[in-house]
Amino acid sequence: MIEKNYRKTVAIFGGTGFIGEEIVQHLSKNSYRIKIATRNTYLAQNLKVFGDIAQIELHQVNLKSKESIEKFLEGCDVCVNLVGILFETRSQKFKELHTNFPKMLATIFSKSSSSNLLVHFSALGVNSNSNSSYIKSKFLGEEEVKSNFLNSTIIRPSIVIGAKDKFFNMFAKLAGLFPLIPLVGSEVKFQPVYVGDVAKAIDKIITNNISKKTYELAGKNIYTFKELIELLLKEIRKKRIILPIPFFAGRIQAMLFQLMPKPLLTLDQIKILEEGDNILSGKNKTLKDLNIEAKSIETILPTYLKVYRPAGQFTD
Repeated sequence: MIEKNYRKTVAIFGGTGFIGEEIVQHLSKNSYRIKIATRNTYLAQNLKVFGDIAQIELHQVNLKSKESIEKFLEGCDVCVNLVGILFETRSQKFKELHTNFPKMLATIFSKSSSSNLLVHFSALGVNSNSNSSYIKSKFLGEEEVKSNFLNSTIIRPSIVIGAKDKFFNMFAKLAGLFPLIPLVGSEVKFQPVYVGDVAKAIDKIITNNISKKTYELAGKNIYTFKELIELLLKEIRKKRIILPIPFFAGRIQAMLFQLMPKPLLTLDQIKILEEGDNILSGKNKTLKDLNIEAKSIETILPTYLKVYRPAGQFTD
C-alpha cells in the first residue's frame, strides 16, 4: 500500500458536532490528516468514512487533563477549537469550557514544536460589556487565546444553519406540535450563515495559514427573528400563529424552561436577545475577504426542512 502524503495534521476539538463534522468533511477532501478529540471514540466512528484509510483518527481526550491534551496535540500543525455549550448544566459551565479550556489549550499548543496556527471558535456579537454569562465567557476565551498563542485566528459565527442545525430543526419540531409559536425578541435581527460556508472559511484559513485575524461569519441577508420563523413555516407548509412575547414574560417562560434537562430557552439567552441585533459589525474580516460568497438561506432550507411538511419530503 502506498502511504499518502498529507498537507498538514489538523487537531480538532469539537469535531463530532454539527459544525465540526462539516469541517472534517472539507479538510479530508483537501488532503489534510485529521485528529479528532472526543470523549467516546466508539460513538464517533461515522466520521472516518469522510477520509481515506488512516486519514482520520479518533482519540479519547480528557479536556480537564493537561497531559491528555499534550499527548493528543503531538505532531499537529494546526488546532481548531469548537468546544462550546449553549446552556449550563451541573457538570458543564460557560467559564470552564469557553474561558479556562481555551486558555489551557492555547498555552499547551504554544509549547508544541510543530504548532503554527490555532483557530478558535467564538460567537458573533461577543463583547466585554455584555450582561450575558455566555457572551462574557466567550469574550474572555478570545482574550486568553490571543494572549497565549500569537498565531491564532478568532472565528465569530452567526446562527449556523444546515441539515443538523439546532435552530430551524427545533422550531420545525415545535411547529409540528403546537398551533402557536411564542417568540421572545421577535424584532431582533439575525444574519444566519450556512455551515458549508463556515467549513469553506476554515479550510481557506488553514490552507493560507491566516493568523492574527478575527472573522465574523454571517449570511447574505438580515432577517428579524419573526421573519426567520415565517420562512420556516412557509417551507414546511404549516400555518401557525407567531405570538411576540415581551421580554418580562420571556423571563418567566425561561425560568420554567430551565427546569428541563435541555431547556428551549434560558434567562441568559433572554439577556442576549435584550442586547439587540446579532449581525455583522463591519469591524472585522468576513467571508468576502476569503472570496466566499455566502449562500442564501432560502436556497438551503428546502434541502433539509422538507421532511417536516405534512405529507413528507416528497411533497411538491
